[in-house]
Amino acid sequence: MPGRKFLPLVLLFLLVGALMTYQAQAGKKQKQSLSKEKPLAMLNGFVYGSLDAAHGVYSWGADLVSRMGGKKERRIRELEKQVRSLKRQLAGTYALSLENARLKALLGLKEHTPKYVATANVISRGASGWQNTFIIDAGSREGIEKDMTAISPDGLAGKVTGVDKGFSRVLLINDIRFAAAVRIERLGQEAIFAGNGGLKDCDLKYVTSDIGVKKGDVLTTSGLDGLFPAGIRVGYVSGISGGDGFFQEVQVTPYTDTTRLEAVTIIRK
Repeated sequence: MPGRKFLPLVLLFLLVGALMTYQAQAGKKQKQSLSKEKPLAMLNGFVYGSLDAAHGVYSWGADLVSRMGGKKERRIRELEKQVRSLKRQLAGTYALSLENARLKALLGLKEHTPKYVATANVISRGASGWQNTFIIDAGSREGIEKDMTAISPDGLAGKVTGVDKGFSRVLLINDIRFAAAVRIERLGQEAIFAGNGGLKDCDLKYVTSDIGVKKGDVLTTSGLDGLFPAGIRVGYVSGISGGDGFFQEVQVTPYTDTTRLEAVTIIRK
């Protein structure tokens, strides 16, 4: 048990206390009897010698405990350092797994998309007033042209609005300038999907109250606008209100979270 390590020190303190008490009593007796002066002197010598020895043992014990404590603290610091290192390794492994999953998904798009042109990384976001655009690291050199479609593994992401040799600008689906012809899959009904400048939800326009749209209805591109290929997943209906009595106000949550996009695939019309 841990307490046994300190038992010798406790006994030593008791012995020292007893010797000091005895010395004090011996000093009083010395004043009372001069005839006992020689034995008391011998006893004092013994006591002082014992005290010196006790002090030496105490110093050794204190030093030993101090060194033991220092060793324990060093070991704790080493373990804490190892834990920090393992956390960094775990974070790196998790990030790598996410990157592998993203690349695998993009590779799947390439293999299963006949209209595939290029895959590009997002290298910058739009500045003030152009938050719903970004720049990708591929351009005319990779065959990208204006008005081509940008998609993610989740669905429609935007369209190309500007092209340079090695870079392109993409307008995101939630931008107020973005619109696409879509189909409500369950109903076969046509409507217009439009960005509203928000980050999460967009609008579904020209939906009359008599068609029976419901929350959860899935939207895909219809291709009738001549801009986007038909059949691309766009989003789902997440909110409905009465509107002005003829058209309903319908909210759509896009499948693609544009705030987390790191790469897109560009496809032809």
